[in-house]
Amino acid sequence: MAAVAETAVEAAAERSDLRSFLAKRGVDTAEVDDQALKELEEKYIIARDLDAETVLSKIQDLLGLGHKEDSIVAYEGLSYQLPSRDPLLRQHEYVPLLRQLCLRRGKVNSCAVSDPKTSRWAKVITAVLSLVQKQLLRGGRSSSDWCYRDELFQKDKKTVDDALLDICCLLECTRTSLGVFEVIPGMVVGPLIFNRKNGEELHCMGMAGAPISEQMYKITVEPDAEVKFILVVQRNEVFYDFAIGGGDLFLREFSCVIVTGGDGQPGITTRAFLRKLKDSLSVPVYALVDPDPKGLSIFCTYKFGSSESPFDNVGLTIPEIKWIGVYLEEAIDIKNGLPLTKEDVSILEGLCSQKYVMGDELLRTNIHFMMYKGLKSNIEAVYRRQCPPIDYMRKKMNNQEDI
Repeated sequence: MAAVAETAVEAAAERSDLRSFLAKRGVDTAEVDDQALKELEEKYIIARDLDAETVLSKIQDLLGLGHKEDSIVAYEGLSYQLPSRDPLLRQHEYVPLLRQLCLRRGKVNSCAVSDPKTSRWAKVITAVLSLVQKQLLRGGRSSSDWCYRDELFQKDKKTVDDALLDICCLLECTRTSLGVFEVIPGMVVGPLIFNRKNGEELHCMGMAGAPISEQMYKITVEPDAEVKFILVVQRNEVFYDFAIGGGDLFLREFSCVIVTGGDGQPGITTRAFLRKLKDSLSVPVYALVDPDPKGLSIFCTYKFGSSESPFDNVGLTIPEIKWIGVYLEEAIDIKNGLPLTKEDVSILEGLCSQKYVMGDELLRTNIHFMMYKGLKSNIEAVYRRQCPPIDYMRKKMNNQEDI
């Protein structure tokens, strides 16, 4: 009977932990009962923020180490049951309760050192786990550059990143829990003041804006300034066109904040910052992305969550974000588009297979139009050849009713 009672206490603590974690990430669970949270926990992998000691214990249990400090080697008997993250295998699911994409439990891929088909990846996972263990034992945090520099990976960033994602799935923890932060650039510009942990203030109305970091905590607006909306733009080049191309005329006319996640998919740091910014300012968020498959995929990451790391989307999405352009129809009215590549078609087919994407009428219409035309374009096709950024945005903002 005592054992049963202890199990019940542990289960209650786990549910409480999930509620606390969701609240920390900005998800309101006041009207969600414990049973619903339990079902979430049982059905989906939801990565948590864990301290170093907990992660080291999980690595110890995973590999059967005698002590947390024991050296990790890829011995022949070592194997992993890796949760499948392949979106084509239908393990991704949009969860209305969390308003985000999640990763279902269940399907796993066996990966063993002794299996010739999976031996290489099992050794990669083990090598990265060893590097993570050493990092956590040293204390502190660093970028994943220290992994890339390892001779085993020969500066292969994608291999290391994929291994870190699999490790996060195995340990059900966030990437930052591994003592590794991203090096994907993100920038913000606007009349904002950020307070760092040490009390230092950072003003980001300068000509080039400010790099986004995890150290940006309290967010306030500059005295006598106003923020009417947040504009998320794809690519650094476009960000600088809007942020400094015409001095600060754009920012002052529109009273906005501009954010970019860099040239590719936005990283967790940028997405977490954007969510914090949205919650702090309570203003609309608009997105300007290329009218091509990658641009649409980037917008979907901001709105629904990452399909690459669906286990860690809590508090990192902006469900209310609106796509205001550039639409392919606008771009090809001005110049001929570029033909879609095989990779482009594959991205569009992947988006078409997702019900949560096809449920958005604007996305669905534009995806189908892009496939029908077999063309793609970019943001600059509109505003550099016929319509300057300010003129284009003025037209777009006049059509928004939520400002």
